[in-house]
Amino acid sequence: MRLTLRQQIFFGYILMVTFPLIVGCYAIWGLLELNQMTTEIIFSDMAVGEKIVKLNDCIQAQDLYEKRFLTFQQDDAESLFWNRSRDFKSLLSEIGSVQPALKGSLKNILAGHDAYDSLFSKEIALIRAGKKAEAEAISAAALKVSFGRIVASVREIDIWNKTRQNMQISRSGTLGERILMVTIILSAAAFIFGILFASLLTSHLTTAINRLKAATHSIRSGNFDSMPEIHGADELADLAISFKEMSARLKELEATNLDANPLTKLPGNLAIEKELLTRLNDTEKFSFCLVDLDNFKSFNDRYGYARGSDVIKWLGETLTVIKKELGTSDDFLGHIGGDDFVIICSPERVHSICNRIIEEFDRGIVEFYDPEDVKKGFIVSVDRNDNPAIFGIMTISIAVVNTDRTLIREPKEVALKVTELKQYAKTFAKSLYIMDRRRSR
Repeated sequence: MRLTLRQQIFFGYILMVTFPLIVGCYAIWGLLELNQMTTEIIFSDMAVGEKIVKLNDCIQAQDLYEKRFLTFQQDDAESLFWNRSRDFKSLLSEIGSVQPALKGSLKNILAGHDAYDSLFSKEIALIRAGKKAEAEAISAAALKVSFGRIVASVREIDIWNKTRQNMQISRSGTLGERILMVTIILSAAAFIFGILFASLLTSHLTTAINRLKAATHSIRSGNFDSMPEIHGADELADLAISFKEMSARLKELEATNLDANPLTKLPGNLAIEKELLTRLNDTEKFSFCLVDLDNFKSFNDRYGYARGSDVIKWLGETLTVIKKELGTSDDFLGHIGGDDFVIICSPERVHSICNRIIEEFDRGIVEFYDPEDVKKGFIVSVDRNDNPAIFGIMTISIAVVNTDRTLIREPKEVALKVTELKQYAKTFAKSLYIMDRRRSR
């Protein structure tokens, strides 16, 4: 049977439409599967991973507070121990709701944790009965063994979760390869009939799937920066966005775990140095503010480490609020460590930010002192030579270096200048900020 030109064109269009339709349907199915896997990795496996990290932090903190209570018999240590115990159990419940497959392991961990808490209760009773030697024996033997088992069990579910996550990523890679092969075969058949549209579709799908496949392998190998660039509003673009979000989140978690201060969760020294170097390289005019507390050591000696940590945490939260209210998204807040913080902002905002910090600090710091010490206006503690001395209520000193006034070529020059300014600021018995060797308030 001979076909007319019109019929040939008609059947040609039928083939041109059929092959892309088959390719598109199969690819969309595969991409939906990939998108579902990626979503599960982000909202299930990664969520469980974060909670397991917090779970480990809780049991490590309980061990620390148990040792502190055994040594110093501080009520604060006992209270913090039980607070962490409740957090631990709450996290177990949350992990079980997100990942039902772990419920058996979580039940065993909960039983071990209950036994651990019971041993601590027994230790408390012995200490309060004056039997410290017996309490120390429990701490060194039974409590230590129970703690080790819990840590090992938490490590086991963490390994299980990471293995499952890697399997999910591997499955998505395998599925991507299968989609690639089928798409190439169908697209080649369409190309035989000279269908330009099929050729364009093949090029689009092949490029997208290759990039997704490469992204899958990159994420699995720990490279979070090699992400696919796929533009559009289809499932491929959605999947690319999911890959980017997952990669950014993984990279953020890795950087946070390595560099962030564990108390304030603010960026640490590496992030501060990188931010400073970037601004210097961009020849951007900025103000570098070093925030430091005066008489913090005497406060710690007088009231203890726990209350000192509360002050640092409160200061970090206060600086975060002030940065949000008076700064912009380009401003930077970091925590060097101890009672030292860093703010990098534009010179136009530095005066208002520094004044607000001083105002909020002077108003709020008295809440951390005992009322009788606030009334006196000082505390009695020990100086650096372990001699009794009188120290005033804590104040805050801010050393500011402005690159629009001072020529700065490298980060260490900033460090030298703010250190010099900070030492000068500490000679004043009040909260203030010093800027470029001139005192302002």
